[in-house]
Amino acid sequence: MIPAAARGTTTVSARAVARIAQQAATEAPNAASTVRGTATATVRGQRAEVSVRLALPWPADLGRRAGEVQRHVATRTGELTGLSVRVPRLRVIRLQRPTGGTVVFETTAPAAEGRVPRRWWSARAAPVVVAALLGAAAAGLLTADMASVHLFGNAPAAWRTDLVDRLATTSPAAGSVTVAAAAMAVAGLWLLLLACTPGLRKRHVVAGFGAGRSIALDRAAVASVVRDRVLDTDGVDSVRVRVGRRRVRVRACLAFGDRAAAREQAGAAAREALADCRLNRPLRVGLRLRTTSTWDPTPPAPGPVPGPVPAGEAERKESP
Repeated sequence: MIPAAARGTTTVSARAVARIAQQAATEAPNAASTVRGTATATVRGQRAEVSVRLALPWPADLGRRAGEVQRHVATRTGELTGLSVRVPRLRVIRLQRPTGGTVVFETTAPAAEGRVPRRWWSARAAPVVVAALLGAAAAGLLTADMASVHLFGNAPAAWRTDLVDRLATTSPAAGSVTVAAAAMAVAGLWLLLLACTPGLRKRHVVAGFGAGRSIALDRAAVASVVRDRVLDTDGVDSVRVRVGRRRVRVRACLAFGDRAAAREQAGAAAREALADCRLNRPLRVGLRLRTTSTWDPTPPAPGPVPGPVPAGEAERKESP
């Protein structure tokens, strides 16, 4: 029998893990079936880290539903790949109302597990790649020229000798040196700023989970929840919502009804919608209510409910 060490190894690529996690997210019981989720993965040895983007049904307890999806994705991906999969990062890109049936809104909040992250941090892939490529290009050119000189006896490249002569004869107070130093200082400060500040500002973290289980809502998803809730206010014709870092701006148009009462109801509806999202950092609501050109201060009176029409009368109406 061949020993286990001599049988070789099976390597699961990050792309395959991402595809499996994507399918697992789509099959999760609490994911919206009309929107196909997407996923990315990183594999380090026998461990994998997964990030998933998908839609969730609404109304629902987002924290609890998202936690169930995370557990399903981690368990299913681990079973199919044989890797140790951490609880994935879940990004909710959309909230959808069910097309049929009813959804029971559960108010049980998940228990907190340690420190909750204030927001998601960006990997800063683009600045890192640009800086690495520039550094690698400069180091590669210098290494190639030095190897050519010391190994093959060739003359130094003209660009290197010119650079050394220019640096030797240029005063530190020269304009070109000052400009180059200023450009390098600005680039360094920019990279330092990118390293010290989070980059994913358009996502809000859901409260009730520790650092190992992070769930975030897109601002567009929060805006859709607030918009749907404010539209349920009597007399409101249209709503525009803009979600910022600390504040939600709601712009509504009133077609009929009392303006003060509608403003109070719309503000309460927006605050209730934000409370249902269970965000880690509560957002303030700024509401602006204006009336339409056809605004009627009195609500429309309910009309009479039409009753069944007798068969004989219906026939008389249909006859010429």
